Amino acid sequence: MYFVTQAVVKRMIAQGRGVVVNLTSIHAYEGYQEHTVYAGTKGAIVAFTRCLAIELAPKGIRVNAIAPGAIEVQAHHEVFPDYDAAAMGRVIPAGFVGQPHDIAKAAVFLASDDARYIVGQTLIVDGGTTSWMPFGEGFRQAVGGQFGKKYVPGL
Repeated sequence: MYFVTQAVVKRMIAQGRGVVVNLTSIHAYEGYQEHTVYAGTKGAIVAFTRCLAIELAPKGIRVNAIAPGAIEVQAHHEVFPDYDAAAMGRVIPAGFVGQPHDIAKAAVFLASDDARYIVGQTLIVDGGTTSWMPFGEGFRQAVGGQFGKKYVPGL
């Protein structure tokens, strides 16, 4: 990634504009057993994206990243012989595993002029996985208490 970016940025600088979209993972933000090195590298991509973005923005080049959650790819079937997309989808708030085209559409958006004011950001595309706090078996069960009560009138 670093060397590819280094190579394409030279031409972008000459053109006075360009877009770089890096791919990272939600593992940059959420811990998971046996993913220490993987998560560390994904966190580095987030930092690389932020720093490179502020260096290149004055040259007309936007740099952002996408952090996918569970996306159904062939590797899941190869690494986990009993992989079940429906079962995995049940633990994702959206209720399903994402598809490669979900990430492709996000990349097209970030590369477009519609995202011209988005610089140095990582777009999390994960069906809500990083939005819930996994303190128990699932996010679909009510906690049984209301947080923030008495802090905001009427809440």
